Amino acid sequence: MSLPPLNRAAISDGMIAYRSLGSGEPLVFLHGLAGNSRSWIRQFEHFSSTHQVIAWDAPGYGGSDDFKADVDVFTDALNQLLQYCGLSKFVLLGHSMGGILAARYAARFPDHLHGLILSCTHVGNGNPKGSDLPPGYTNRVADLDTMSQMDYGISRARAMLAPETPASIFDLAANISAETRPIGLANAARVISETDTSPGLAGLTIPALIISGEVDPVVSLDKTERLYELLPHASKAVIAGAGHAPYLENPDAYNASVGAFIRSL
Repeated sequence: MSLPPLNRAAISDGMIAYRSLGSGEPLVFLHGLAGNSRSWIRQFEHFSSTHQVIAWDAPGYGGSDDFKADVDVFTDALNQLLQYCGLSKFVLLGHSMGGILAARYAARFPDHLHGLILSCTHVGNGNPKGSDLPPGYTNRVADLDTMSQMDYGISRARAMLAPETPASIFDLAANISAETRPIGLANAARVISETDTSPGLAGLTIPALIISGEVDPVVSLDKTERLYELLPHASKAVIAGAGHAPYLENPDAYNASVGAFIRSL
């Protein structure tokens, strides 16, 4: 299956690009720091026969304009996009950086959600606004400035995928990562660094699912445990053999976990 075409919506701060396919209960996907709307090809394939599947390019990614590096600017952009698409109630899935945005969105707009899915993510770093980015992020921004796009994509695929990942999946992840833009990466990294979603998650009663990769080298177990503490009612799924991109590495298990959660709502 080929991906649905990229559309663009004009919102108050600029243009946001997104893909949409199917009809039925809406299911919205938010990609991570090394992704874009192309990340969700296996989920478009699986869910678009029964759901309206929407995946955005976050600000500064893919076909979207650059926006101010602020979690509420990003979540306002998401809210305006989903209003543009005519969505009033939906299931929201956020992966990694997208999970931080999804958690913030859930705290701000809980009445919009049937359910919340947090995939290979954490609460954010909670650093003071304007402080220096942690070295891990500054190194990634420097790599993107100094490497060729494809070399950067390959380096990110190596850093996030499980050992022995099939070449076809590795190449897809690398090609998606290679499309990252420097300003988008820097702004998204700042959003992660300066956000702490734990106050908003504490006491949240929306049905939730927390997904992790069994051998995720990016989001450590203690970070996932913090999500479990904040959302004790949440369902849990660990994707066997997967690293930080279980939606590509083991899409059958990933989609089965998401589907089971949706059917439970």
